[in-house]
Formats: sequence, C-alpha cells, structure tokens
Amino acid sequence: MKILLILFITCISLTSFGQNDSQKNYLVCYGQVWGFLKYFHSAPSNQDWDSLLLSDYNEINNCDSDLEFNRVISKLVNQCDEFKPVKRNTPDSLIFQESFDWLDNKLIDSKNKSVLENLLLNKPSFKNKYITSLGAGHPKITNEIDYGSYQYNPSVQYLSITRYWNIINYFCPNRNIIPKNWTQVYHDNILDFTTANTYENYYFAVRKLTTEIRDGHGFIRAENNPINNYKYAPFYCISVSDGYFINAVFQDSLKSIDLKRMDKIISINGEPVEEKIRQIGTYLSTSNDYYLSNATHYLRITNQDSMTITIERDGELVTRTYSTIDREALKLRFKPSKSIPAKKPYSFLKDSISGKEYCYVDMGRLKRSDIGGKFKRKLLSTDHLILDVRNYPNWTLIKLSAVLLEGPRKFAKFVAMDCDYPGSFKWTKSQTIGNKKKGYEGDVFVLVEYNTMSQAEYTVMALQQHPNTVVIGGQTAGADGNIAEIPLPFGIRSVFSGLGVFYPDGTPTQQIGVERDFEVVQSSEYLMGKDLILEKALELIRIK
Repeated sequence: MKILLILFITCISLTSFGQNDSQKNYLVCYGQVWGFLKYFHSAPSNQDWDSLLLSDYNEINNCDSDLEFNRVISKLVNQCDEFKPVKRNTPDSLIFQESFDWLDNKLIDSKNKSVLENLLLNKPSFKNKYITSLGAGHPKITNEIDYGSYQYNPSVQYLSITRYWNIINYFCPNRNIIPKNWTQVYHDNILDFTTANTYENYYFAVRKLTTEIRDGHGFIRAENNPINNYKYAPFYCISVSDGYFINAVFQDSLKSIDLKRMDKIISINGEPVEEKIRQIGTYLSTSNDYYLSNATHYLRITNQDSMTITIERDGELVTRTYSTIDREALKLRFKPSKSIPAKKPYSFLKDSISGKEYCYVDMGRLKRSDIGGKFKRKLLSTDHLILDVRNYPNWTLIKLSAVLLEGPRKFAKFVAMDCDYPGSFKWTKSQTIGNKKKGYEGDVFVLVEYNTMSQAEYTVMALQQHPNTVVIGGQTAGADGNIAEIPLPFGIRSVFSGLGVFYPDGTPTQQIGVERDFEVVQSSEYLMGKDLILEKALELIRIK
C-alpha cells in the first residue's frame, strides 16, 4: 500500500496499469473541454452531462494519436449543437485569465479550438442547473450525482477529480492565488484517483488534491471517515517559537509513559518533527505555513500500534516507543480536573503592576445575551478593553460593534464569482459596521493567533475600524469568507472559501490573514503559564 505520510501511514504501491503521460494528457485535456462546455454552453443543462464523460472515459484512455483524440473532442462539442451568441464585455481585470490557459493546449486542433474560443467570447446567458449563487454571492453547486457507496470504478473516479478541478477553476474566488499551475495539479493527481482501488485510497486522494488550493477552508466531509479508525499517541503537543513540546500526557494504569510536560519533541518515528509537519501538509489543507506548523493534533495520529518519539529533556536526548490507543480508550484516559472553574465570557480586572482597570473578553465564550446593559455601563467607564479572538466567536459582531463603533464604517468587501460568466468575478458592496451613536472611546487591544480563522478574522477586520484598536499576535489562519461545498462521488463533500474577502482598500486576507500591529508568537514559556500575546497587551496598557 501507498505510504500516507505521517497522518495516516498506510503502505500501498501504485498499480502498474495506470496511465502513461500521453494518456494522462488526453484525460486532462478532455476533462477541461468537458468542464468548459458544462458551464459555458446552454445545452448541457438539458442532459446528464456526467454520462458523456463516463461513456468517453475508455475511449480517451485508449487514444493512440492526437487525431483520434480530437475526434472524441469533436463528438463532445457536437453534443452541444448551436447556441445563441451573446457578446461579452467583461473587463479583463475581472477575469481570472488563468482559468482559460488550457485553451492554448496544442493537443486541441484548430477546428475544435475555434469552436471553444467562439463560445468563450460569445457565451449565451442561461440558467445553468449545475451552479447558482447564495445570498452573499458564494456559489452553490447543484444537481451533482453522488454514485452511492464506494465501488472501485476508474471512470467515476476520473469524474470526481474532473468535477473538482473545473469547479475550482471557474468558481473559486481565490483561483488566482493558487500557488501551483492548476492544470499541472490535475495532471499530477489524476493517477491517484483512477488507481485508488479502495475507499481509503480514494478518500486520501481527495484530501491530497484539496490541499493544492491552499485554503484553510479546504477540508472535506465524509460519513465514512477512515481517520476515525486510526490510533493516537498518548500525549498532546504544542508548537511555539522555539520548537514542539509535550503539553499533556495521558498515562496508562501502570504510569509507564515516560513523557513529561515541557519535553521538546525532536523526531517521530525517526523523522525530524518539522519534516513530519511538512508531510502533514500533503493531506491537510491550510492557507499558510504558520497555520500548518500548528497542526500538532495530526502528529499524534497513526494507523500503527506504536509510535517512537525522541525528546530532549535537560539537554539530553531520550528515545522511547509507546503503544498507541484508539479514540475511545483515549477518552477514558482524559480526565479533566473538576476543580477548574468555568471561564467567564468577560471579566473586569486590574493590572497587578500599574493598577489600571481593563475589561477582558473571551470572544469564544461571549454570547449576544452577555452584551446587555450591565456590560455596556461597566465597559464605558473603563479605559482599556482586551478582546481575545484566538477562538471562534458566537456571531456577536453586530451587537458588540453597536457598543464599540460609531458608524457606519466600511470594513470589508467581497469578491463573488460570476455564475453567468464562469472564470470572472464581481466586487460586492462594501460591508459596514457600527451605530449612529457615540462609540467606546477607550483603547481596544485585539489578540489573534493561527486559530483566529474565518468568522474570527472577519470579526477582527470589523474591530479594526475602531480608531484606537491595536491588533497583537501571530499570523491568522488566512481563510475567510462563506464556504461553498463540492459534492463528490461516494459520499464525500469538499469545501472551499466561496467568497474572496478584502479590506476596503483592496488589501487581501486570504492566505495572508488579518493585518497586525505587533507580531507576537508564543514561546515555550506559554507552557509555564506565560501568555506573551496577552502580556504585550498589558504592557501597552501600562504605558497608555
């Protein structure tokens, strides 16, 4: 079996009957023509477009020449018949030119290319049954067939990668910042799909493909998730500026696990921990390397019965092998202390050094019901507010901004894909926030980190419209905007960011994250209770 790098170490070997480069080139080019016709020509909405691809798969896979290939393409084009042309005047600046680079493929003969280019320039307006848009403008993929439970079927699995490739190519608002050449991604991954002869191999082929869009929203949903059957090493670990450290140990009944909190992880199963993290990125979609470096949960997952770990303790290296355990056994070992009181959504505190009062708000716990008269009166009498957004807020932005911000203030604008003209996009109206009354006049310190993601990033962008806001912390996840779902064969749904999110001046946030005033990341002192990001906010309060 193929090695599933660190996350899911499963040994397989690629079967020898896979496509050679010529066959892959034909399959890729056919899939691009197929997807283009599906979204640009009005005829596909009146037929089962999948059936054309499935019926052509073997013929394409067995093409011996470009001439033979173009006969198949001509047959596909002819399925569409004539169309009523509509001259398009979309400015080049609103078109992702990368979406149409494939039209220059030399495999397509001049006759077929002329037909395709004419369709590109004169796409008819019609209601496409495969794509529509939701309220905010993010795409909704419709009428795609699921194909039921998994059964090895190369043609359906070819359809899977082709469906995904085309939807991203034409309807992903961040299409222009995909790091790799998107056609090359199709070419590089097609064999993983067509030769995946078990559901698990197919599932991981999908996961690997979704990482290529470099989107923290690029996760997948599946009722049958193979990872649920994997095992866990008996510890938690954390990434900080000076390395990877054990954060918690789940002892067995014999107390035989010789690991301690603050042990520095050097390697896992003989590979440096940094290399393991890089391997995780092959199967975990993230928007930036900082978020990936903190994906320490996946360092613990394996399908093996044991894990060998080398740690550094007191200047010495120690290597031990530990048995792994399933999820249920891990839950039994995890016994949270009942003595720890529940954290409050907000607290009014005094700095121990300066004696200055400040309000600390945990945005992951704050609810709209907490933002009442008592909170408002107390807050307005306090000069310093710390909003901790290293979490996922509870849709409190509108109500909280009505307390803090005098508005309306523009804080974001979106890019939405134009479903009538795939591959192009539209700027939406700028988003506004605030109220018509006087806002909070004190200082606002916003704390962020890698787990500040999506709604949390959107919230921070709005809070930055307060004139006294200071943002402190590490790079955020860089995945914002309402999500869109791609239904794939065999019960898998892949997700991506369905809106492009920008600051009002056009500064992007996808992959980059929100703008920060002070770059602060945690060190190993965090494990000893020192929160450097919070400490920076308190330091600034003291000098105000």
